[in-house]
Amino acid sequence: MQKTIRTIALLILGIQFAYGQDVSFSQFYANPMYLNPAFAGSEGAPRIALQYRNQWLQFDNAYTTYSVAADFPVESLQGGLGLQVMNDAQAGNLLNQLQVNLAYSVFIQLSREYRVHAGLQVGYHQNSLKVNDLIFADNLDINYGNHGATGEIITEPDFSYADFSTGLLVYSKRLFFGAAIHHLTEPSQSYAPENDDNSVLDRKYTVHAGARLPVFRHGHLRKKFDISPQLIIQQQGISNQINYGILATKRGLTAGTWFRQNFGIRYDSLIFLVGFVNNRMQFTYSYDWTISGLWGNSGGTSEVSLSFLLKSNRKKSYFPFSNSYEEEFGVP
Repeated sequence: MQKTIRTIALLILGIQFAYGQDVSFSQFYANPMYLNPAFAGSEGAPRIALQYRNQWLQFDNAYTTYSVAADFPVESLQGGLGLQVMNDAQAGNLLNQLQVNLAYSVFIQLSREYRVHAGLQVGYHQNSLKVNDLIFADNLDINYGNHGATGEIITEPDFSYADFSTGLLVYSKRLFFGAAIHHLTEPSQSYAPENDDNSVLDRKYTVHAGARLPVFRHGHLRKKFDISPQLIIQQQGISNQINYGILATKRGLTAGTWFRQNFGIRYDSLIFLVGFVNNRMQFTYSYDWTISGLWGNSGGTSEVSLSFLLKSNRKKSYFPFSNSYEEEFGVP
């Protein structure tokens, strides 16, 4: 009961202060279009990405997020198209946030080594709040524990809005970096618009970079495995975070470790990842070990992702954000 009360309290505070913050996945590149719309069609073949996140396991379904995405290249458009659907259920499904996003990206060859993708995303977002399941102090019967109708501070429990985002991606055979801006118009998201002065969804700014580097032994004909250092920096309103770490892949097995912290060097989580990858499929599991002030109560966070190509890529690609292990330099 105490866990449920704490979860509801967090939700109510979020409603009253109206500081919007996006869902933050630990496996950013398992669903790349959510990170940056410029990734639409980037794999060179039709791709499906599924993702599930259960945050703070000890708080009884505090935050449960499902995401499904599909993208594919379109040669006639010199770019790619993508669709991403996500539902974030908070406080035991008291609050549901549904997003449907359509993305288009255009490809430009800068040189023999570098290519650029520019993306634009249009979305429809819907928030639904189960007002009758909320309990406020002013409508609680202290003698019998019954509660009546919810007060009038929430006049629009269900509302929707349009959303727009953009992004840029530059990459070569081994390196990549990009930037994205989400919620360009900072749409309103208030449950009581006539009484709220700070209901905008703040813009989210993202900068990300990484590489996929081969590790050799006994010369360049004996590659042992790939390593992929990665860095992501995000700012949204008063919230900010930095994710950095490294991923290693060998013979289809992949594992990695990341830190998540804010700009003030206050650490939030240590993230561990394991999985399996090949040229058509990638399955990964990650666990966020909380190292902030919630470490003793949160129970950590689990995240599972599955992505696969619907057909082989006829054009050999070297996208460093794709974790497939290639024996390009000989057998280990």
